[in-house]
Amino acid sequence: MTDLAHVTEIDRALRGQAGTSGRDALVLDSWRRCVETYGMDPARSEAAHIVTDAELRRHREQSERLIATARSGLHALFRQVAGQNYVLLLADAEGVCVDFFGDPRFEDELRQAGLYLGSDWSENLAGTCGVGSCLVTGEAVTIHQGDHFGVAHTPLSCTAAPIYDMQGQLTAVLDISLL
Repeated sequence: MTDLAHVTEIDRALRGQAGTSGRDALVLDSWRRCVETYGMDPARSEAAHIVTDAELRRHREQSERLIATARSGLHALFRQVAGQNYVLLLADAEGVCVDFFGDPRFEDELRQAGLYLGSDWSENLAGTCGVGSCLVTGEAVTIHQGDHFGVAHTPLSCTAAPIYDMQGQLTAVLDISLL
């Protein structure tokens, strides 16, 4: 899908002409939030948002226990998909990636795509995406290529699942993305 076709599809969907798009309600609702609530423009190709080193330190410190608890499971899961261009992200409740597993051979590509430590995938910054939409809905989601709002992210396929604490509060998101 070309960038123009993607932007046109979003415009048609927001004008109520989405019948032929095949996108599910979760995606259409997110696209609407991106435009109406966050003031985003799908034609604007924005790179991934990466927090500063100081902000990343703060997010990682707040998630220290979660990271320690999840690390061995994430490592085991990554071993199962290693070599297939997948990356695992553990994002905090604000959408910031506080831990990740990816193939070091593709480190530059992962950084550029935002599939890296310190990337902020909150929906109000990244648009429709696995982590951001999972945080908003509180449900597991798959955002496949053209489901993404921003054209910069349409090459990605992301599946995200919420992680709840003992009190039922959404505290993190586990995301597996394909570059």
